[in-house]
Amino acid sequence: MRLHPLAFALVLGLALATPPVTAVEVVDPDVARLQATLAQIDSDPQFAGKAGLERLKAAQAIEALVAARNRERPALLDIAEHRVRAAETAAVADLLAEQSAALDRERDQIVIDASRREAENARREADRLRSRALAQQEEAARLAELAEVERVARAETFALAEQARAEAEQSRRLAASRTREAQLAREEAELATALVAEALAAAAPLPPSRQIAGATVYTLAGNAFGSGRATLTTEANASLRRLAQELGGRRVEVVGFTDSQGEAAANLRLSQRRADAVAAILREAGIEATAQGRGEADPVADNATEQGRARNRRVEVTVR
Repeated sequence: MRLHPLAFALVLGLALATPPVTAVEVVDPDVARLQATLAQIDSDPQFAGKAGLERLKAAQAIEALVAARNRERPALLDIAEHRVRAAETAAVADLLAEQSAALDRERDQIVIDASRREAENARREADRLRSRALAQQEEAARLAELAEVERVARAETFALAEQARAEAEQSRRLAASRTREAQLAREEAELATALVAEALAAAAPLPPSRQIAGATVYTLAGNAFGSGRATLTTEANASLRRLAQELGGRRVEVVGFTDSQGEAAANLRLSQRRADAVAAILREAGIEATAQGRGEADPVADNATEQGRARNRRVEVTVR
């Protein structure tokens, strides 16, 4: 059967208009799987900027697998899988390290805040104890004065005088008891100061130092103590405890000095008490320390000026 010329032309036109059939690209399932895994790592925001080198090596290994020949494919597939797993493991490790560092910083801040709160609480407690001690001293003085007034008032007769003496003795004992309570309060305040100083020691600056004939001499200035007292201030106490941490178990010599104001004997006693106070703190830290008071001896400046006297009031810690 022959086609009509018009029908034949129509069939031929349809054949020429139909595009040629192309081969369907075959997707390697292993390559697709590895690329999907790597893409998942790349798209995860928490892995951003992490394991960059391992991810680059994994991508290169996948590219090598895509271009591999048949006989090379098993080895390159194993390498690519290993690289992808390594990239994933490295990204997770970097993330965990970052989270661990953040936790460490948070923990350190918590410790610092707790130390500050403890120091502030200790300072408030010391202030409260000082106020209570002052009130107790004033009360003891008032009671003693009242006892004296009562004793004089009852001195007209022997019986009244005996009664007055008994009351005076009772008041004296009460005053002694109050004085003891005040002493305990001072000791508690000193303990609170020591606790604060111990908390601040790690961040406290070391006392100024200088080198003399192969030895290191650390100097605590006169303002490290209250006026006429042998009790270290909180800042000086913390600085001294920091020095004790630095010295370890070494032997030291502690020498106290004063300016030339006042009686020489009183200055000598004060310098010895201050040297003993410094040595006691060093010994608490396990350092073998000797203490000596030199009073007005060996001035390092002119005692005729206030600045010179301030420099002469000092305690020196010599480490050989």
